[in-house]
Amino acid sequence: MWNPKFVLLCLLLFLTGVVVAPIQFFFPIYVEEELGKMVWHAALLRAIPIALGGFFALIGGGLCDRFGKKMTFLIGMTGAVVVGGVFVVELDMIILCILCYQGVAVGLRTAGGQSYLIQSVDPKALGLATAIYFQSRNIGEAIGNAIGGELITSFDYSFVGYTTIITMSILMFMAIWMLPTDTQNKESSDMKLEAKESMMVMLAHYQKMIRRPNIFILCCIRFFSTFSWGNVSLMVPVLINRNTSVRLTGYYGTVSLIFSGISSVLTGWVCDKIGSRIPAIYIHFLILLSIVGIASSVNSTSLLFISGVLATGTAWALSITMPRFINEFSSSEEKGRGVGITHLAWSAGFMSGQLVGGALESVNIALPFIVAAVAVMVSTVFAFILIRWIPASD
Repeated sequence: MWNPKFVLLCLLLFLTGVVVAPIQFFFPIYVEEELGKMVWHAALLRAIPIALGGFFALIGGGLCDRFGKKMTFLIGMTGAVVVGGVFVVELDMIILCILCYQGVAVGLRTAGGQSYLIQSVDPKALGLATAIYFQSRNIGEAIGNAIGGELITSFDYSFVGYTTIITMSILMFMAIWMLPTDTQNKESSDMKLEAKESMMVMLAHYQKMIRRPNIFILCCIRFFSTFSWGNVSLMVPVLINRNTSVRLTGYYGTVSLIFSGISSVLTGWVCDKIGSRIPAIYIHFLILLSIVGIASSVNSTSLLFISGVLATGTAWALSITMPRFINEFSSSEEKGRGVGITHLAWSAGFMSGQLVGGALESVNIALPFIVAAVAVMVSTVFAFILIRWIPASD
């Protein structure tokens, strides 16, 4: 598992997480405090980029299978370079353009990175490797959120924005130089056929995949569970900031991601031992418990902090099960597409959750979390269907 390709991939994710985390985490607070807009406005600014990210994950999956994972991943990293601009400019249209480009880039980076991961490690160690892969970025984000909260308090948002642009430009050049080129058999008849594919043919492949019961159910789980996470990730930092300060909100982000790292590594280890199906069920129940806790503690900072940390950890734990399902349900030549189609479901769920959460917040502060709890229940039903009626291939 610990080969150079995997180690460098995780290192890049870690460093990117440190640098970019404050932009992502504090954006709703920035919109509310600096731009003087409602939380729903932040959700709306994020919605189109998230949709683009889902669509371009599909394209990225095809690009990985045709042209290589390194190229796709590196193109995706350029989004992390430009995203610092959202804290530098204050015009909605420019912010939206930056976020749209980032959305496209995130889709490509997700497809490239996870396809790189699946190719780089032994399938028997994929659960633990997936946990380490995701948590490389999460640990970086945990550090970045704490640093970001301190920098915003001591300086301002624009200082963080400029720092992000400069630092990510350096990391981008490091990635081009250091990351090994993935090996592909370009002489095979399959690859020659892939190189001639049109966009319509590529989309036809996705259409065939989504008609398969196992892929369809997996996408439903990904959509509804991420819908709830979209609610939580938007609203909990905003509520903590309203009750306390930017500094404490940053440390909430740090603690929640540290806990997610622990839960993800544990989940990956368990999945390697017993598979992903049973852990996915138990994780759903823990997600539901955390959201109920948030809904009942919106005016209590301590309980909100604890419930938000649990929600973050369980959401990431569920994500750890996904690459193993993709590896099981897709053939060797369609791993990239498997990542792409499930990321589309993730993007659609996250976008919907943020929009609904931002809109319902002005009606009743607990209402977004009630709707999120219902979404988790639906996802749990699909998880039970997956276990009961979809046979395991291993």
